[in-house]
Amino acid sequence: MPFCPQCRYEYRDSVKTCPECKLDLVAQRPGADTSEVDFVEVYQLSNRMEAELASGLLVEHAIPHLLRDLRLFPVLPDFGRRVELRLAVERGREAEARALLQEALEDGALTSQGRFL
Repeated sequence: MPFCPQCRYEYRDSVKTCPECKLDLVAQRPGADTSEVDFVEVYQLSNRMEAELASGLLVEHAIPHLLRDLRLFPVLPDFGRRVELRLAVERGREAEARALLQEALEDGALTSQGRFL
């Protein structure tokens, strides 16, 4: 799946340009070599803002991850509607990622709308 080189958001293969940044998408998330990494989905989120918070938490702890948008047309704005985003982390780091996400839930940084997979 392609990524925006600026905001690093992941899009479906049919999307060619980031609707927010107006840049052409690239095949690999910038700054991360994921070609040899096996990922496991660990968390499901229902809004983009929380997904970006969770992603930022994993970036701070250098945990390779991907964010997958399951909407049919991910380029359209959310406008407060529920969406389904899946957060996947590098295999072998699931426990560390789950612990960080659980801590964020307990601290109130993430709401209880998400769920562990």
